[in-house]
Amino acid sequence: MTLIMDNEDGTNLPCRSLLRQTISERVARREPFGLILCDVDRFKLINYSLGQEFGDRVLRQVAQVLHDTLGTTSTIGRWGGPEFLCILDDAAQLDALVERVRGRIERLVVLSKTSRIHITASFGVANYPGDGNDTEDLLNAVDAALYHAKEWGRNRVVRATVVQKRVLGMGVILEAALHGNRIVPAYQPIVSLATRAIVGEEALARLRLPNGRLLAAEEFIEVSRQLQLTYKIDQSVIRATLERCMATRAEPRSIAHFVNISGNLLCHPDAVQELLALVQSYCKICHAEGHDRRTLVLELTERELFGDIAHAKAMLLPFVEAGLKLALDDFGHGYSSFQYLADLPFSFLKIEGSLIRRLPEPTTRKIVQGIQRIAAELGIKTLAEGVETPEVAQIIEDLGIDWAQGFFYDRARLDAPHPAPQPLWQPAWSAANTDP
Repeated sequence: MTLIMDNEDGTNLPCRSLLRQTISERVARREPFGLILCDVDRFKLINYSLGQEFGDRVLRQVAQVLHDTLGTTSTIGRWGGPEFLCILDDAAQLDALVERVRGRIERLVVLSKTSRIHITASFGVANYPGDGNDTEDLLNAVDAALYHAKEWGRNRVVRATVVQKRVLGMGVILEAALHGNRIVPAYQPIVSLATRAIVGEEALARLRLPNGRLLAAEEFIEVSRQLQLTYKIDQSVIRATLERCMATRAEPRSIAHFVNISGNLLCHPDAVQELLALVQSYCKICHAEGHDRRTLVLELTERELFGDIAHAKAMLLPFVEAGLKLALDDFGHGYSSFQYLADLPFSFLKIEGSLIRRLPEPTTRKIVQGIQRIAAELGIKTLAEGVETPEVAQIIEDLGIDWAQGFFYDRARLDAPHPAPQPLWQPAWSAANTDP
């Protein structure tokens, strides 16, 4: 087994750049090998609730399981955050070995001062040359497999070939939808917890099939990432949202319009400049007519910013200078979200739905309370995502969260009418009024 030392957290494992170099060298020699990408499930909650020292202990014990199970013909290293990348010489034994690792981690118990913490992990698996002909293809394949392992319930193994078959089929559907202008936004209201009135809405991408059925974003967005088509979805939704904003500009009540923007869009400077010119032309019309109170908010996730914060800042600041605002989406989902609050001028912080749904748990409540306190000190407005029950709605109000969205208030709807000015408190949806 090859171990390249990295002592920052005590795991003594190779870093990302050395692992990538090892893969590239093996590809150059055309040597068959296997890849396992392992991610410790819900690691952020472990780190937040029990501290970084305990989190590092968990990582060391997971590293030891990998070391003991995968044998002497593998290279194991830290890929980033709670992720480990394993390079195996014997690809024929890949499936059996990764399942053995999963089972041993599932039985792993790490002791804290007050409790026994049970650990699980999710795994993406790929092999060369079957799942990719070069380093980038292989890493994209194993990353996509890991993503689906977590999306499909965690504590499981997903093969890249399974994902690739799904990608090919959905890719054809997505391409046809983009060419046929069948990517459309659905709008979900955002509620102020202080006034109980609608203060904004988020535009969420939907794909309309030829038979009229609508697919939610989670059914096609990961495929769009793998096919590098996310920027085209962004363009469609942002254009539609700008048109909606313009159509309602004469109404007396102003709301904020939230739209998602991907790292893929930021990698296409021409598309960014095209959207910036469109924003500036719309803003010029609004200014000339005296309608300056409306706000377009660009939402970014940590995943989209990861590793390229300087480029993201250069691409986004012209939008901020044009009067748009930024929101950091899915806060609490990633590993180093606080860094991005320091690097970009965010006006909104959207707290991730999985944290919000766990607010009845005392530990999670303390985490969200800490997030709210930091945001308040920075002058950033907080927004709770995924609010689904009266109990959670009451908790976020008690914690001082500013705004909220979720099924408790209303579902996302196509061509939703511009919200009326009356307050909203009781759930606005029913079985007869379902999500498109």
